[in-house]
Amino acid sequence: MLTWFLLAILSALLSSWVQTSQKWAITLTRYSRISILFIASLISTALLFFVSYFIIGWPVIGSQFWLAVLVTGVLNIIAWPIMLKAYELGEFSSVYSMILLTPLFMLLTSFLFLGEIPSWAGIIGVILTVVGLWVISKKSNHQPVPNYFKGNLLGMCVALLWSVSVNFDKLSAVYSDVYFAPAVSTAMMAIGYAVYLLIRHRRFLVKENTLANHDIGQSSRLLPAWTIIILLGVTLTLSNIVHNAALLHGLASYTIAIKRIGILFGVLWGWLFFHERDIFKKLLGATVAVAGVIVILLS
Repeated sequence: MLTWFLLAILSALLSSWVQTSQKWAITLTRYSRISILFIASLISTALLFFVSYFIIGWPVIGSQFWLAVLVTGVLNIIAWPIMLKAYELGEFSSVYSMILLTPLFMLLTSFLFLGEIPSWAGIIGVILTVVGLWVISKKSNHQPVPNYFKGNLLGMCVALLWSVSVNFDKLSAVYSDVYFAPAVSTAMMAIGYAVYLLIRHRRFLVKENTLANHDIGQSSRLLPAWTIIILLGVTLTLSNIVHNAALLHGLASYTIAIKRIGILFGVLWGWLFFHERDIFKKLLGATVAVAGVIVILLS
């Protein structure tokens, strides 16, 4: 129980850094969404295969591995560009909070795909967590982001996709291990994005329409473009490993509920790095979400 909880909390922290790196990458560089994801997934693939082959060794592959990793790979190929587009349009902490709907969606999907049935206390905890973090996403009257709700809607679409893919993340790790499974999944992402870039060669690297952001110049000097994308690739690697390890130690719906408290870190990063407002309202929502986490742990 303690091992699972610590892994889930670490996964939450790493996930918040993955999301922060995505926001930086899409707003502080001139690279297109697919270019960013291709480079980051290629870096992650290389690191994961290195660990899997040279340090851990190839796992024994189960009969259902390739189907499971194919499903999660395809869903992630679709979900990640949508998430970057959401960050391009909306407020960081608000868009990030939308993926907290994943545990709610997973009450259905984890039952359909894994046969997992949470207790009533667990269900109440998941719902309480989602409600608390929903408070964070409510738009204030002085919200300056013009496409605020469009960004949130795209974040909700990603939450739905991930509520399905996480079940196959767990299955792929069960039929191999926590290193090899994400290595193959990110390799599929890199291949998928490479094919797209080859077909749409005119959009290979640079955005057609660069965002007007007065902070781009200053922030880019602090974090050069390649540094941001490398950071995304490395944090994606660590997040994948810890994420799968947590899934193997607990119920998928509970693990994702705990992981989604990464939004607590996201609120902090939004305030520190993106100068977002309403910190006290968001902290109130975070308090309610933590209460939901406690209910889950006691269930």
